[in-house]
Amino acid sequence: MSNKLLIHKILAWYKENQRDLPWRKTHDPYRILISEVMLQQTQVSRVIEKYKEFLKALPIVQDLAKAKTADVIRVWKGLGYNRRALFLQRTAQAVMGQYNGKFPQDVVLLKKLPGIGEYTARAVMCFAFKQNMAVLDTNHRKFYSRVFGGDLSDKELLIEADDFINSFVSPVGVYDWNQALMDFVSAIERGESDKTIEWFNKTYPPIEKKKQKYTRKQTTPFKQTDRYIRGQIIDMLRESGVMSFLALHKKFSEFPKERIEKVVASLQKDGLIKMGKRGIVLP
Repeated sequence: MSNKLLIHKILAWYKENQRDLPWRKTHDPYRILISEVMLQQTQVSRVIEKYKEFLKALPIVQDLAKAKTADVIRVWKGLGYNRRALFLQRTAQAVMGQYNGKFPQDVVLLKKLPGIGEYTARAVMCFAFKQNMAVLDTNHRKFYSRVFGGDLSDKELLIEADDFINSFVSPVGVYDWNQALMDFVSAIERGESDKTIEWFNKTYPPIEKKKQKYTRKQTTPFKQTDRYIRGQIIDMLRESGVMSFLALHKKFSEFPKERIEKVVASLQKDGLIKMGKRGIVLP
């Protein structure tokens, strides 16, 4: 199968079916970073409005760097995984302090910033700085695994994907190519079908998952997890500003006091709360 034919079909499909997403209308590395971090473990539909709200409150990297951490956490409401907000602010502060407010145009340097891994660094390089390189999120991984075949590690897939892009995708088309794979695989996952999807499924059949011996696992209801308690505490502080330990234990009376105190200690260690005169508060 011709790689050029594959690229032509996917890009033609994308031209007709691409999603209208606000972060695709900018090459500002700050805005690209905000979108990529928000999209980690959060559905696109939920991110769109939160992305707009966040940038309305903190439109440029200088604003995020100088903002009160409590305000950043408040703006982050509704997205979950609140540590991501802290990492974003710490990255903004590093960009201001180390790079005079300009994001480094280097994958290695980007990965040294708080909370930025391989995928996010490459996404910023491609979508903000228009660099000719592959990215590997969940959808890209599924696509390349089917195209290249075999049981490849992420490192091996990235090597193959970089070679593929450098050999067959025009440098001016890499941005669209990387965006296209997100939408194309999402459409397949939703069960959509058209001529291009049918052609792809026939030409590159889905990889059969290895059968694993089934073992029944006991799952803990979400409202019984530490993650739920952490989120509830942060949400209450967003509203009240302060909470005494007495009120905290009353709120979570169904849990042992020792467990609540342990959760509070973990939030403090992560930098999401601090101890005030009247109780715990946002930092």
